[in-house]
Amino acid sequence: MRNIAFDKLKERNKELNCIYNVEELLKNYDIDNKNLFKKLINIIPNGWQYPAICQVRIIYENKIFESDDFIETQWSQHADIIIDNNILGKIQVFYTQFIRLLNNSQFLPEEQKLLNTIVNRLGNYFFHKKIKHTLSYIKSPSKSSDDVILSPKSDEHWKWRLKMANIIAKKIDFDRFGVGNFYIIGSTKNANAGPNSDIDLLIHFTGNENQKKELTAWIEGWSLCLSEMNYFKTGYKSDGLIDLHIITDHDIKNKTSFAVMINSAFNSARLLKTTKK
Repeated sequence: MRNIAFDKLKERNKELNCIYNVEELLKNYDIDNKNLFKKLINIIPNGWQYPAICQVRIIYENKIFESDDFIETQWSQHADIIIDNNILGKIQVFYTQFIRLLNNSQFLPEEQKLLNTIVNRLGNYFFHKKIKHTLSYIKSPSKSSDDVILSPKSDEHWKWRLKMANIIAKKIDFDRFGVGNFYIIGSTKNANAGPNSDIDLLIHFTGNENQKKELTAWIEGWSLCLSEMNYFKTGYKSDGLIDLHIITDHDIKNKTSFAVMINSAFNSARLLKTTKK
């Protein structure tokens, strides 16, 4: 019992040291991104359970920074770098060899939480820098505007919604619910969803009435949960985040209802999952 508690204390100590070193690094607003990411890549593995086999890749504004002798493996985790409601990059952590699985992952839940903390802190750091550049640009428009953040566009909302739609598509049991194909339409598919936008799902249904009731209830459960998540993220309340559209073989044959969006030349539905091989 004492050994388990001591091991947990050691892991907590590694986590705190990692966060401390990240905070110390991010006090420097004059360091260039290349050196910043190089130092961050060296700091991160020390907070993980197996630092000797831990490697890091940082993608930021389409530029890639990696650990020395980087090897991409199947054992990985990541978190997005979000700045001013835009996803501008991500940090990926890899283990280069297999040690053991815990809840179907080599990574501890605390390690994903730590990674989330690091990207949140990094996002705040760059947000501060971009505000500084924005204010400077407003005062002197002749200067470079590369770091201006005042943009009406945001990609965080549609990317988060699309990610959740893909997760739902992956988890849905087509045989149980009588589903033929699973599509995404609307603002999420069109990459312009805002903080209060629905996730429009289009489902080709081939089952019976009982399956339809089960399907509707299953989707509604997701809808209510995602609504709460969206409220936590954005402050917008809703009675559900998913707008479900069900079409049948008859609809597809006669091109009625939302079935007109299947294989349409204009604003076509995007297929996320199908029963076809």
